[in-house]
Amino acid sequence: MCLILCLPCMSGAEEPKEKDASGNAGEEAAPVSESTTGENADKEKGRLGITPFPVVYYTPETSLALGGGVVFTLRDEGETLETRPDNLQVMTAYTLNNQFFLNLAPEKYFNDQRGRLFMNIGYLNWPTSFFGIGNDSGINVEEIEELEETYTDESFMVQPWLMHTVVADLSVGGTLDWKNTHVEDVEEGGMLEQGDLVGSEGGVRSGMGPVITWDTRNNLFAPSKGSWFNVWAWLYREWMGSDFDYDYYGLDLRHYRPMFKESVLALQGFMALTSGDVPFNEYPTPLMRGLYENVFTDKNAAAVRAEYRFPINFFKSGRWGGAVFGAVGDAFPDATTLEDVDLKVAGGAGLRFALNKKEKINIRLDIGVSQYGIFPYVMLQEAF
Repeated sequence: MCLILCLPCMSGAEEPKEKDASGNAGEEAAPVSESTTGENADKEKGRLGITPFPVVYYTPETSLALGGGVVFTLRDEGETLETRPDNLQVMTAYTLNNQFFLNLAPEKYFNDQRGRLFMNIGYLNWPTSFFGIGNDSGINVEEIEELEETYTDESFMVQPWLMHTVVADLSVGGTLDWKNTHVEDVEEGGMLEQGDLVGSEGGVRSGMGPVITWDTRNNLFAPSKGSWFNVWAWLYREWMGSDFDYDYYGLDLRHYRPMFKESVLALQGFMALTSGDVPFNEYPTPLMRGLYENVFTDKNAAAVRAEYRFPINFFKSGRWGGAVFGAVGDAFPDATTLEDVDLKVAGGAGLRFALNKKEKINIRLDIGVSQYGIFPYVMLQEAF
């Protein structure tokens, strides 16, 4: 499943995914009026920043998508741009692959910014593909297409994270994860129709677990220095209302180092480990631009990514930038041995345009390349 969300580095989807996803907006977006951007709103109202944006994006998994969204940022009187703002991100889109999602992501800081409550609330109706479970790097594009079987994922999810700073930049807290999934329109004769895979008939995942975060970033949306280390676990059990009994452990390590003439080196290491009866569509996959999502998926996944971001001063506006990036990673069945690791490599380059210079909210066009093809991405906010 590919759910593209406008989130400030949760995760996660993940979220996720990074369990669940990452942010997009328009390649041919109309110019945002200065009277409606967060920059000008800060001047007029003193507290409220509003950055609306059209959603016109493209990914290999979605084709062209159209929609809209808005980022609201709110600061108390006297707070500076170094203070992380309360914010609400709303985004919806419909793709040419007949995929639809609606996502709300409120984020609240409290207790002199020592406390943070973040929620990811989403609905999706998402025709997508399943390629089986495995990580054979020798597979070619034609074989990948032969493995593909389609289905529709209709889901509603709620995922709150509550964190509090205990010492300096170290925070601890907890997270809940609830998602109700319906698996529909499965392909005739495929593995999903046979019903042998866990989760092939849908169901509810319901879990909770601890979170530990160390955060020294200097900006919420596009850091130029500092680090963000996040470790969390979700434990799904029947007594929590879950149809599946399994564990999911996540590790996300990011570091940002200022370089020559306002350029930035961004580094990320990501790992997801699972155990138990994991639903087929919750298996982790390496997060790499240049790989079609979910082609390589298994009970565990890891990736290391690097990106060099630099300003482009040719246009004199201070809004343009560029990036080059690379990644290596894999999905693998057993976390106790490296015998089944079959590393994948991808890389590419892209352009950036600042919709909001003060808050550093960027729209980006990236071209990812691997042995499996060339893949364009148009998204809101940095990849990590």
